[in-house]
Amino acid sequence: MTWWFTADRDRLEIPGTAHELREEHERKKLKKLLRLSGGSYGGRRLYVPETGVRPATNRVREAVFSTLLTFFEKGVEGRSVLDLFAGTGSLGIEALSRGAGRVTFVDVKRGSVRAIKKNLEILDLIAEVAHSDVRTFLKRRRNSDYDIIFMDPPYRYKESSYIVSLIKTFLLRQNEAILVYERAFEKDPPDFEEHALLVKRKKYGQTELLYFRV
Repeated sequence: MTWWFTADRDRLEIPGTAHELREEHERKKLKKLLRLSGGSYGGRRLYVPETGVRPATNRVREAVFSTLLTFFEKGVEGRSVLDLFAGTGSLGIEALSRGAGRVTFVDVKRGSVRAIKKNLEILDLIAEVAHSDVRTFLKRRRNSDYDIIFMDPPYRYKESSYIVSLIKTFLLRQNEAILVYERAFEKDPPDFEEHALLVKRKKYGQTELLYFRV
């Protein structure tokens, strides 16, 4: 399920007491934990579900956007961004805060989708949110045009290579994008075969960021 979300209305609104109670229950499970590190909304807090997500730390997010300046003269400014396994949407929302032209969020978890919607509402931002399994989303949306792709699957996720192969066929053939892949640190870099070229690798504690051209 995909929708555009703005602060003025919720496209998933379903009348009925049971739905309203469920919405209230979900809101109570959100906590203000995460602070945006830069851009127009720097310092503003984001809501994070109590369980099921692992938001990128401020240090990691700052590193991501600093490194993107080495690939694009103005970083994310004006760029199209895809946030896969979006969780709270912290990376994509940070990109919007720093001037991204458009952002699409993809996550299969209901709690994550609600957190993203809540965070967009708080900041009065417009974005596309897809409540979908990442594999399904990439298979259905061929010939898409994105400059930057964030990929932050659960640690020890076994299908990263397959996801990258889908990303390669998902993008327009003439479009070269930067893939930012976050994972728990491992000695050996992932083998994405011919689908992506590793161009930069950085370690932050037990987390590492890998940058690929796809």
